[in-house]
Amino acid sequence: MNINRRLFLAGSASAAAMAALAACARNTDSTSTSSAGTGDEADFDAAVNRKDRADLQQGGELNFAIQNAVSNWNSAHVNGNTGDVRLIMNFVAPYFIDWGDDGAPTPNPNFLTTYEAEEVDGKTVATIELNEKAVWGNGRPMDSEDIEASLSHGDDPEYQWASTDGLTDIESVEIVDERTAKITFKTVFPDWTNALAGVSPKELMADAKTFNESMAGAGAFNNDYFAGPFKVDSYNESQQLVTLVPNDLWWGEAPLLDKVTFRALDASAEATSFANKAIDVIDYIISADVYNQAAGREDAEIRSNSGLQWRHFTINAASGPLSDKTVRQALMRACDREAIASSDLAGLPIEMDKVMLGNRFFMPSQEGYQDNSGDWSYDPEAAKQLLEDAGWVEGDDGIREKDGQRLSFSYTVPTGTPTTENEGNLLQSQLKEVGMEMKLTTVESDKYFPDYIIPKNYEITAFTWVKTQYPLANIGQIYGTGSESNFTSQSIPEIDDYIAKIASTMDEDERARMANECDAIIWENVMNVPIYQRMQFTAVPKNLANFGAMGLASYRPENIGYVAE
Repeated sequence: MNINRRLFLAGSASAAAMAALAACARNTDSTSTSSAGTGDEADFDAAVNRKDRADLQQGGELNFAIQNAVSNWNSAHVNGNTGDVRLIMNFVAPYFIDWGDDGAPTPNPNFLTTYEAEEVDGKTVATIELNEKAVWGNGRPMDSEDIEASLSHGDDPEYQWASTDGLTDIESVEIVDERTAKITFKTVFPDWTNALAGVSPKELMADAKTFNESMAGAGAFNNDYFAGPFKVDSYNESQQLVTLVPNDLWWGEAPLLDKVTFRALDASAEATSFANKAIDVIDYIISADVYNQAAGREDAEIRSNSGLQWRHFTINAASGPLSDKTVRQALMRACDREAIASSDLAGLPIEMDKVMLGNRFFMPSQEGYQDNSGDWSYDPEAAKQLLEDAGWVEGDDGIREKDGQRLSFSYTVPTGTPTTENEGNLLQSQLKEVGMEMKLTTVESDKYFPDYIIPKNYEITAFTWVKTQYPLANIGQIYGTGSESNFTSQSIPEIDDYIAKIASTMDEDERARMANECDAIIWENVMNVPIYQRMQFTAVPKNLANFGAMGLASYRPENIGYVAE
């Protein structure tokens, strides 16, 4: 898969709808990556129970829950850009990079023998050489044509990319030899390791139809397009169960686990399934009830780290009252974000002042963070004044009207996502106080992203973006004009200018300054409303090693195993 680190839509029902940024989005209680933590090395070791392979036993299973059946196995496609798909891809897809506890990238020697870049005439020029042992699932060796094919379609609108960040910054790809390619960016490009963190096979990239449709559907996986320590063994449609087994073509150290499974579960069933040992992992625990139930399993523990997920309201400005910037600004000023966060996180061991978000690009613990929400903080009287000045007059029932139009809109809630529903109920009450009517509309969880959010068939909703190790690499994914993952329907030339400048500036302090200026513009235009950062609480068996609350770090799937008894 073409694995540049996009934001993800996060997705487990136990969480709240999510999205993945190259980053991901999740629909966990609706859940699209940031600083892994503020502790020392021992804290990181405890968060994942770091052990040498020699201390671990061969064999065993690891069973995960996912929120929904896979809608597209191509994680570079907009419909495959979910936290659930990314979780599976971690085991079966080629990741060229290992990310350390601090998010720093180093090449994975299983895939690369050369991974370097230099500045030439004001442009970043990267050289990649593939490991001669690396093969795809059909046995074909990875080659430089795979690199070229993966990086050459970023400007083709027929390819339904989740994100083209990095791809559209590439000027040329030169095949040096059978396994080596040289990639020249249009300018200096500080996040080149993000853009070149993995590739797809040339067969998948052959044309837009193959890219878009060849792996669309829950049972449409194709191991020929994968290359990791594990492969997909089966998909049981009746049980919505994906089963992985060790890849017999894998050339690296053999996986310790015999089997890994991913079962689609409603969030409400996750804690009970974990307590009954039907699943082995609950990641990003978001409720006190689940936390306490998981902690009650005697052979398990909860590992913690700073999180990569952040909750927010996303607003579609295409039509209706929310197309009016003043209405969006009034909504934001009427929204008591701290009250919503306190309700969502009640009973969890979290310090609220450390997780409230005033920034879309940096987490509170990251260098570069500043709170840019000041002018848009909670103030219902200011919200009323904004609406009054814009001509929205209070009606007999307290709901405002203008030119015969009622100030009413719909909030979309996926089934089985109590966080999204809770946030909607609280926001509904807060908005009513200033004369805005928000109606909650429930849709099927499996259809939430593909039928409502991605095609912009909604007015306002809440889900979770999952950040990456590259906080400034994915701005265009969510906020850029024409991006498939810009769910706001807004096109702001000034933001597009910042996206281009930030992508081509090497000085990190200057990049942070520009990112904060860009964030201020997004606050003003109300493309979305950040609420809070999620801390990562991960419940696992006590004897599970090299996996847990990963924070910014990646993991080698072949090294996950159980401590020898």
